[in-house]
Amino acid sequence: MEGRLKLGVDIGGTFTDVMLIQPDGALCIGKVLTTPQDPSKAVVEGLSTLLQELGIPPAAIGTAIHGTTLVTNAIIERKGAKTGLITTRGFRDALEIGREMRYDIYDIFLELPKPLVPRYLRKEITERLNHDGSVVISPRREEITAVVEELRREGVEAIAVSLLHSFRNPAHERLVREVISSVDPALYVSLSSDVVPEIREYERTSTTVANVYVQPLMQRYLEKLLQELQELGLRTNLYIMLSNGGITTCKTAGEFPIRLIESGPSAGALAAAFYGELTGTEHVMSFDMGGTTAKTCLIDHGQPMTTTEFETARVYRFKKGSGLPIKVPVIEMIEIGAGGGSIAHIDKLGLLKVGPESAGASPGPVCYDQGGEEPTVTDADLILGYLDPDYFLGGKMRLNLEKAREAIEKKIASPLGVDLTRAAWGIHQVVNENMANAARIHAIERGKDPRTYTLIAFGGAGPVHAFRVAEKLRIKRVILPYAAGATSALGLLVAPPAFDFVRTYMSSLSGLDFSVVNAIFAEMEQQGRALLQEAGVAEEDIQLLRTADMRYVGQGYEIVVPIPSRSLSSQDLPVLREAFDRVYENLYHRLNPDVEVEVLNWRVRALGPKPTIALKTAVPQDIPLSEAVKGKRKAYFPEMEDYIDCPVYDRYRLSAGVSLQGPAIIEERESTAVIGPHATVRVDQYNNVIVDL
Repeated sequence: MEGRLKLGVDIGGTFTDVMLIQPDGALCIGKVLTTPQDPSKAVVEGLSTLLQELGIPPAAIGTAIHGTTLVTNAIIERKGAKTGLITTRGFRDALEIGREMRYDIYDIFLELPKPLVPRYLRKEITERLNHDGSVVISPRREEITAVVEELRREGVEAIAVSLLHSFRNPAHERLVREVISSVDPALYVSLSSDVVPEIREYERTSTTVANVYVQPLMQRYLEKLLQELQELGLRTNLYIMLSNGGITTCKTAGEFPIRLIESGPSAGALAAAFYGELTGTEHVMSFDMGGTTAKTCLIDHGQPMTTTEFETARVYRFKKGSGLPIKVPVIEMIEIGAGGGSIAHIDKLGLLKVGPESAGASPGPVCYDQGGEEPTVTDADLILGYLDPDYFLGGKMRLNLEKAREAIEKKIASPLGVDLTRAAWGIHQVVNENMANAARIHAIERGKDPRTYTLIAFGGAGPVHAFRVAEKLRIKRVILPYAAGATSALGLLVAPPAFDFVRTYMSSLSGLDFSVVNAIFAEMEQQGRALLQEAGVAEEDIQLLRTADMRYVGQGYEIVVPIPSRSLSSQDLPVLREAFDRVYENLYHRLNPDVEVEVLNWRVRALGPKPTIALKTAVPQDIPLSEAVKGKRKAYFPEMEDYIDCPVYDRYRLSAGVSLQGPAIIEERESTAVIGPHATVRVDQYNNVIVDL
């Protein structure tokens, strides 16, 4: 068995999931509560417990991939390093000024996101580059040294360097780094020309600051986790999930931790894409509902949508513009504060609201019996009969039904003047409506019709709520993967090694200097090859994909256009224009043929081979459906306007090819599926539960 198992570890807001895939494709799952103060503790605990249960030595693991929310949480909770910023004289307040836009023009108490670097730690130096990268004023080493000494006296641990137009010429930023290293080699440093060499001053500076802000935390975490895994007996390298859907080494992740901003959620989208291909489904909507949030992503023909525009730590979680802009490639998805731990409350108008605040892993929902006092979605689901208090996490954790009843009665039912059942169903319905609305808007804004998609639901709470969410979206089919509660961990194991590079060179198509374009691509592709070879990818297996950010002259935003992977010349101008027209027309259904097109950014994605995972297939067996019935449980269904005796099925005894009718509850260790009336359920050869509404 040595070196033959694949390990995926996904740290969520409430639970940490550990998944092992055996050589025959069998999935083995471990699930423990996340330890927010030291996330590595839950990883080691979950893995060691699972290995002991299976009787497998750590040396049997040959591939280990990790997805984490550590970067996101550190920025949201402001728990990163004390950070300074060195910038061009006159641009000290670019972080504060931002885009000079109000995300809500009617809110007179509008609160803007506070920069990660306060004003007294933002220092200026006298230097200037022209827009083309030519030197106007050279920086003085003595001035840089004085500025660094000032920041040291203030006790900074990390310094971000973002100078004007450095994306065209990094020389001045590199001089600053050289001086910082000579003054204090222990200081962490990030240059904007390394992190995001791309036009737009505010976004570039914000991203660079965020990168170095979490760098000390991330590097210490990875070093500690690696050491603990080695002490446990792991002999393989550990790879980290990136926000773009690729994986990279711990070294690269430690240098560019901001690329991990959507590490965990991206794994879920890749898992949904995997199951879409596995079941022959072309249009998939992933629905990942855990303990803290719910994420939705649109996936067409196996490819999740991606973007380079992202915001984190929003003051108002769902209002675009209220957060810190981060310019990194991410899988595009909508995320809302709707999870099993989302707290239900009565607002100032006397209306029932759910989330975005969450009870998280500590203290967790009231029914966890760990000190939580605020009623949550999980408490409501327990009262409605959807969860078995004696079979949560396969019986490893008992839920306290009475405490859940008391909390919802006191905080929701009594204030609203309704009975306990109506209050619990109200919580369940509100959170479903929140998720369906978010998914609907996300799809429509991208010109997609949610009714044409198949919902793939996973996460600990996903299968409980998937049927009602699909019903609201008028989706006709729901797929519930085997071990749905830990599906995101599987997504880690189907991710290829990948890294994205970008360079800004602005020009109209007719004015392009193709010697510059070819040099830019050559530099990025050389970096990409080196990075992937360092991660163990053979030269012949490396794929290099080119794109460019293009727009009509006069427009404020760009679209991503594929570019031929060859040496380009003026003879390719019609090819570039045709590629732009094709993408633009597909997005907006019209063209402006008389308007000149310009290019802002040139991009390369270095991609390794996609891992092949063959899940264990189940042979149809002639086992009566009655043998899979664990019993009946009182569960609430609004169609019957009351609790009914609902059959409860053991997921592990539902053989491939079996079918049944709703209403039904299907239980497995990591999650519970609730199927409403008038639905047909069948189990495919991979033990996926297929629900047709």
